Amino acid sequence: MTDEPPSIEPAGGTGADGRPYGPAAVALVTIALTTWPIAFNLGAYRAVFYQDVFQVVVVSTVGFVLTILKSPYRGRTLWVTRVALASPLIWMALAVVLYDSLGAAVSNPVYGLVGLMVAIVSIPTVLRLLIDMFAGELTTARDPRLLATSVAVIVLIAVIGFAVGRNNDAFLTCEDFKIAGSDQPANCAPE
Repeated sequence: MTDEPPSIEPAGGTGADGRPYGPAAVALVTIALTTWPIAFNLGAYRAVFYQDVFQVVVVSTVGFVLTILKSPYRGRTLWVTRVALASPLIWMALAVVLYDSLGAAVSNPVYGLVGLMVAIVSIPTVLRLLIDMFAGELTTARDPRLLATSVAVIVLIAVIGFAVGRNNDAFLTCEDFKIAGSDQPANCAPE
């Protein structure tokens, strides 16, 4: 019998190939933490906040620069990825040039629709780039269930965030929004 305490090993878990989930878990948590507030705000306020727009612009612009410096992609379609990554910054810059402000541009239904189309193209491209750069094993895994599960988790987080935002009165009070410095949604629960 030894007097040494038993060794404790992390229970981090491994994928089908025996490698730890570490990078994949970090990527999924990061994407989920980005997805939740956008979905919640869309549910609670029926709007995407300027912070969320700027977040997409910043992340996509960084992704664009990274593909210039050292692209994880090769081939003839690299330009498509770069255009998708640069489009939010171009969209925002054009808003200022054409309408004098982002707010005025978004108030224009056509420009707002163009912004929505930019988001539909650029956000998945940004997410794919982040996954490829930080957790490449998700897209190159021998077990396609890992990628499918990851996508399902992100979609589930978005749906739950939207549902919680839409039904915020079941989770939060008007005072909670006030303390946080946020506007109170129309359906917030009074004290």
